[in-house]
Amino acid sequence: MKRKIWLPAALLMAAALLTACSDEVKIDDHGEIEVPVEKLTFLDTRVSASSSAYDVNVVEQLQQELDALKDQENYAVEEPLAVMNPFGTNTTGLYLHFQAADSGTLEYTISAEGTADFTRAAKDANTDAAIAEYQLIGLVPGKENTVSVTYINEEGMEGDTYSFKVAAPETTSGYPITMEQTAASGNTELADGLFVLMGINNYDGYTFLFDNDGTLRAEIVSEDYRMDRMAAFEDSMVFTATDQKLARMNPLGKITDTYELNGYVMHHDFVINDDGQVLALVSDSSKDTVEDMVMSIDLNTGEQKLLIDFNELLSGYKQETQPVEMDEKSVWDWIHFNSIDLVGDSVILSARENSTIIKVDDIYTQPAINYLIGIHDVWAGTEGEDLRLQKSSEFPSQAGQHSVTYVADDSLPEGQYYLYMYNNNYWWYESRPDYEGAVIRETSQTFEANGEDRSKFTKYLVDESTRSYDLVQEFDVPYSSIVSNAQLIGDSIVVNSGMAKTLEEYSAEGDLLAQFNYEASTFSYRVFKHRFEDYWFE
Repeated sequence: MKRKIWLPAALLMAAALLTACSDEVKIDDHGEIEVPVEKLTFLDTRVSASSSAYDVNVVEQLQQELDALKDQENYAVEEPLAVMNPFGTNTTGLYLHFQAADSGTLEYTISAEGTADFTRAAKDANTDAAIAEYQLIGLVPGKENTVSVTYINEEGMEGDTYSFKVAAPETTSGYPITMEQTAASGNTELADGLFVLMGINNYDGYTFLFDNDGTLRAEIVSEDYRMDRMAAFEDSMVFTATDQKLARMNPLGKITDTYELNGYVMHHDFVINDDGQVLALVSDSSKDTVEDMVMSIDLNTGEQKLLIDFNELLSGYKQETQPVEMDEKSVWDWIHFNSIDLVGDSVILSARENSTIIKVDDIYTQPAINYLIGIHDVWAGTEGEDLRLQKSSEFPSQAGQHSVTYVADDSLPEGQYYLYMYNNNYWWYESRPDYEGAVIRETSQTFEANGEDRSKFTKYLVDESTRSYDLVQEFDVPYSSIVSNAQLIGDSIVVNSGMAKTLEEYSAEGDLLAQFNYEASTFSYRVFKHRFEDYWFE
């Protein structure tokens, strides 16, 4: 019995077709396949825009090549077509294709020396019950991986398990394949999922997915910009490929659409509404101010629209600010939005420059600010003065916060909900050097990472009916003056302290469950944990 493993060669020119080479290998008596390849080569997606996996012309050429391979014979579950990284987006993604009698489930385990086993049920990316297509996630770069596969039909009948070996390539980025674990609770399991490391300095154009043991399981290649976020939409993941382009990637790693931001530049974050519109934080490249607008991009039609211009909504406050010098240039970074969350036809924004949380209502028709949460003196004498919520008790305000996230709770009265955030606890107000108002107590003014200052996970209870908010949870986390984020997932809280280059997972009560150190020259922008259910996994 023979099996073919197909290994794409490097694509250097947009006009060149991906040439597939094969090694026929025999299954031994134990059902293992040896792949005698010293080094695998892949699409070089970062040579230039024309030779990128994000070029729709190149992608269609790749699809034609893959379809030609699929048509060569009738592949069975025991003898599938296997292709490494056919679309150039995941350097260790293994594509499998075979014909099936029904809609079954493919369970697989990846084993590699020195790492824990990685077991998942793969999600079939083909809706035709007679055709199965998967991208298996989890091969460890630079190691010989044993992949054990079991197919379970729709009636629950389990077929034979077979295995094959794949010598996975080294990371194209050169990033380490393990994170150092520096703390562990020892008696509590972490939330299921993969840690997604985004925006790591010196690794522009790469996003890394690690398991709960700190082993690298995927290396996603974009272009020359970090991912700000990876968000699910229909059967795809949406993310930033450059600071002026969004991309949609299907479960097989194929880029199905890209969206150029005409005249705008992405900054930090986006969300997707129920109508398939991306709401993105942007700057207008033709203006002298930055990080002060919200635009929409329709993923179905491509239509783009400027929704909110804070130069108009907060023109009086802006007059109190002035440009700052940055990299020998004058930049009017007067509000610096760094996160956005969606609540119906409202958005909740984090403004780092003035340490304020801003809610805007009626964003699609006539945007108006509902409230501000932050230090009162910052908004004195401006249009924001009467929009400030009042504290229900005494506590220090947040400072330089990131990743402000809305949480609904059916047990709360109408008008109440929670907001949580990574509270950097860093006071930085460069755009108003003459400001003489109150500052936030117990904050740091030190930019560099250090072991003395502390950032915080902070959670507020907001009551719009009484125009008030209260602190309901807070605990210390490693200090990071800028960047960073927090995320609730299951019963855990995932925290990335970007400047400290640490990733933590806490219990819902704030008890440390695990801590990892990762490599970065200065910081990583964000770390999320995703389960990737109904995308890569069942």
